[in-house]
Amino acid sequence: MKIIDYLLSGDEVTIYLTKKYLLNQESNHFDHGYIDKYLKLFDEKTNRWGNGVYGPKWISTHYTIQELKYMEISSNHPYYQRGLDTLLTYEWINKGMYSKTRHQDMCIVGMLVSFLSYGKTKNEKLFEMIDYILSHQFSDGGWNCAWDSGKNPKISSIHTTLSVLEGLSEYVKSGYTYKIEEVRGAIPKGVECLLNRDLFKNMKTGEAIHPSVIDIHYPPRWKYDILRVLEYLASIQYPYDQRMEDAIQLLIQKSKNGYMPKGSQIPGLIHFQLEKERISRFNTIRFLKIIKFYKPTLYKEWTS
Repeated sequence: MKIIDYLLSGDEVTIYLTKKYLLNQESNHFDHGYIDKYLKLFDEKTNRWGNGVYGPKWISTHYTIQELKYMEISSNHPYYQRGLDTLLTYEWINKGMYSKTRHQDMCIVGMLVSFLSYGKTKNEKLFEMIDYILSHQFSDGGWNCAWDSGKNPKISSIHTTLSVLEGLSEYVKSGYTYKIEEVRGAIPKGVECLLNRDLFKNMKTGEAIHPSVIDIHYPPRWKYDILRVLEYLASIQYPYDQRMEDAIQLLIQKSKNGYMPKGSQIPGLIHFQLEKERISRFNTIRFLKIIKFYKPTLYKEWTS
């Protein structure tokens, strides 16, 4: 079975993603398949999934919203919108002052901006989050969730930086105008921060920052890995940079003629198992999106 045929034999969601991103075809999943399964788990009484807001991981409202957004649920679906209202109520208070001494975690704020922008929210809290992000960009171009922890970090966090970049890019894509030039200016600085690490390396030793960053995961949750960052860069059509090459080659080594395994599953609760096979349609689609953009000759070889 050819790789595209394999992807088209999956769930409605992976069929939709394959047609849209790999075949450049108009498609619609009509919120069926995996999306419908998640929607059936929504609690209309509490406006939550998993009886929680940020936790329990990974069945909470926050992380279910993250999965639904990646699967491209209809952005105006009432359950998605009601889930966003729950997150706005509990995850962003007092303009980000989560307690008397601490601000909201920057990584969470980055994800919130992504979810809210996708949902086309008109709530002013989104613009407060944009102010917060722009006010705390590090001199190296990235962000760090520990910026106000007392640890006084001098360099950014790859996890936080990628979450914020995903959020800012979704904000731009969704057509918002508030401080849009500042947002546009912040994105390339953040990308450069990651490229300066060759996307995964310790800047002092040249080795992987942590084994997990060269592993692959779906869903990635809040964690950084080379598949997630390269998918992001391809999604914003960031031009090829030689500093990406080692990360791309690591992914190619993990694949088998374009097929990508599930990789490690991040421990925690799940609503249901998405994929039972060793090969992951989600990761294969994500990987092929990267190869299609950065290695078109190889993409053609694998998919023709």
